[in-house]
Amino acid sequence: MPIRLLSKRPAWCLTVQGWCVVLATLSAVLLLLLFGSGSFLSPTVRVEADVLVVEGWLPDYALKDAVEEFHRGKYRYVITAGSPLLSGYYLSDRKTSADLAAETLIKVGMSSNSIVRAPGPLVLRGRSLAHAKAVAAWLETHDPLAKGINVYTIGVHSRRTWMTFKAVSNGRFPVGVIAHPDAAFDLNRWWTSSEGIKAITTEGLGYLWMFLRGVE
Repeated sequence: MPIRLLSKRPAWCLTVQGWCVVLATLSAVLLLLLFGSGSFLSPTVRVEADVLVVEGWLPDYALKDAVEEFHRGKYRYVITAGSPLLSGYYLSDRKTSADLAAETLIKVGMSSNSIVRAPGPLVLRGRSLAHAKAVAAWLETHDPLAKGINVYTIGVHSRRTWMTFKAVSNGRFPVGVIAHPDAAFDLNRWWTSSEGIKAITTEGLGYLWMFLRGVE
């Protein structure tokens, strides 16, 4: 009896109409990524809060507008969050980005009595997580009855910042986020610049990693 190494079996394959559906679906997904990812990654969702948290690494133009947000939102005070400086540490009297942001806020019109500094440890990765833990620890010790916080950050980084602060708060207080527009690229045409492509790719993958870990 001869040995058979191959056998003929029926196989399913896409029809022309099937390929059209697949291509249309892929095109819709691509368009959604192009036109929707920027807005998705940079939400502004304010909650009823009496504390404004400002990430210390923000550029000066964002810090200046954070002062306006402080007065507009009628917050009790601002917490500047940040880590030790990675450059200029030995040349500056301000050793952390929390200190640098606080001094900048004062220079652009905020009262020093309205600012609290919550510096975190030196980290090369997980900067927002370190900031969130430092802020949560300060609130737990000094203001456990805070109504809620809104975190002032920038651009497409805001989605991950929001997720991180909410996870660290663990439901103890409401957390909102405010995304200041990033002047480095046009959010509505991010794919036309290397800065936009890099930011969307980095933050998009970062969001996906956090989502797969169950962080919401």
